[in-house]
Amino acid sequence: MNIEQKLFFTIDDIKRLATSSSFERGEDYSFSGEVNKIVRKGNLFEGTVYGSRKYKVSLNIFNNELNFKCNCPYDFGGICKHEVAFALEILNDKYIENTITEQSTILKEEFTGSFEKETTGKKLKFLKQLLNRDVNLQQQFIEFTKDAAENLDNIVGEKIDVVKNKIHNELSSLDFDNIEDNYEYNHYDNYWNEEGLYDVAAEMIQEVFSSYVNQAANYIKKGNLLDVIRITLGIYEGSQNLPELDNDDYCLFDGEYNTNVWDILKKSINNIAFKIDEIVKSDETVIQIIDLTFERIKIYDAENNDDDENRIFYNIKDFEKLFQSLVINKTTAIYLLKQIQNNKFEIYEASYIILNLAEILNDETLWIKTAETFSKNDEKIAGKLIEKYKSKENKKDFIRTAKMAFHNWPNNFDLYLINNLDKAKQENLYVDALRNYVRNKHKIKYYEILRHYLTDNEKVGFVNDFKNDYNNVFYVQLLETEKRYKEILDCAERNKSSYDFDKLIAPILNVYPSECFTYIINKNNETLNSYGRNRKTYQSMIKTLRLLKQIISKKEESVLFLNKLYNHKPNLPALKDEMRKANLVTNR
Repeated sequence: MNIEQKLFFTIDDIKRLATSSSFERGEDYSFSGEVNKIVRKGNLFEGTVYGSRKYKVSLNIFNNELNFKCNCPYDFGGICKHEVAFALEILNDKYIENTITEQSTILKEEFTGSFEKETTGKKLKFLKQLLNRDVNLQQQFIEFTKDAAENLDNIVGEKIDVVKNKIHNELSSLDFDNIEDNYEYNHYDNYWNEEGLYDVAAEMIQEVFSSYVNQAANYIKKGNLLDVIRITLGIYEGSQNLPELDNDDYCLFDGEYNTNVWDILKKSINNIAFKIDEIVKSDETVIQIIDLTFERIKIYDAENNDDDENRIFYNIKDFEKLFQSLVINKTTAIYLLKQIQNNKFEIYEASYIILNLAEILNDETLWIKTAETFSKNDEKIAGKLIEKYKSKENKKDFIRTAKMAFHNWPNNFDLYLINNLDKAKQENLYVDALRNYVRNKHKIKYYEILRHYLTDNEKVGFVNDFKNDYNNVFYVQLLETEKRYKEILDCAERNKSSYDFDKLIAPILNVYPSECFTYIINKNNETLNSYGRNRKTYQSMIKTLRLLKQIISKKEESVLFLNKLYNHKPNLPALKDEMRKANLVTNR
């Protein structure tokens, strides 16, 4: 597939979104294989890029706009190097397609219709054949049909406190002092640096959790969910109050070992939840699991003392995915909701669980009440609430919630408002969203829309705000839109050494031909006389040399200079090669 055609972005788009430094470092990351597997779901791309740590990167293409996200700490304007590397890999078709979700939805609808019309006898015949083929399904069936009062401890009987103490000792005993040896042996062909050491440390922690997750997976296959939850609760409690381990030389965790362990713990619990989602659960078993979980919560609520540094906490938010995989019908949803209400949790911690329960119960009043309560403090809930009002065509509440969300998280809701507001009726909010989006994303296409809503003085002020901005290319685009060519010349004069110099002078090549010609000649002569030239040096020269052919009044002089450069003495084969590839020479 030609991704550039289908998704309407090119390498030039990425260059415009990044600073020259970020783009160059992103190229290096892409070339050195730091981008992990990228998965495409429609116009959403997700993957990871290795840096000082493993960072999650995504690209969502909406209305031909590139919306990047990366969880690295970069905050200096433009997209980061991880996002650049990520985009370059996409342009090179290095991703896999995931169409399972769409296919699953279609199949589910087809199955529902088929299941409802078939006779009970035919369903039982199919079930028997299915059970005869799979021993694990047979075990799940046995557990599913057991009486609720039966003691499931007799199956295996994992002990929560035993699991808790065991994993606590394992996580407290990890040795990170000799981590360099493991890293050198396992990664990057005997090359190691501090950035990769953290990944090895994280793998060591993950290995501890993996044995418990694997054991839970074996129980899940057999339908033994009560022992699954015992393991889950045990690793949850045992991962708290650990000593702050680290590597003495590298400070990999910087005093936050517990925090890093907790992040990996939550992923492990979610992995267990995903596996539970794949099997059949009886209501009786789910209710037992809910009871056991809340029983442990009550134990530690009673024992905890505010002055006890080693107290164990339960945050029900950490169990969102688990409850979502267990509670799938109205009976268990009502039971869980009552437990949450009776135990008087911090309702925000349970907000996503309650929203999911409200959907299962088809209780729109509960859903909206919960979403309204927490939308001011939670960006995702705000987005869900806005979509809810939009789907109900409730314009008044849609606008009210949209204003609140934009006020609290302007950078995350500006494009949504641009694409969904009635610009005639909500002009002020629409223009505010445009302003914010242009300021932060540097999209000239959207400035061309915005300028029609601005007075002449407002245009001047808006453009001037970018004079000292890091993104000189966007500043020049703004100036070009407003035909302020003298200021483009001034910007080019100030930034002769810029990586993007060719983009700065391109709009004024035939407005100030003599000045631009002189800039290009001098810049390339300086580069040619610089120390340590290589092919990359010549490739950078080509960017401005190409512009010479566009200066109409300097065609003859340009040809003379290009031929002179091509025939440079001493001979420069790499430069000649690059000039030939760029079709810059007429007389060889």
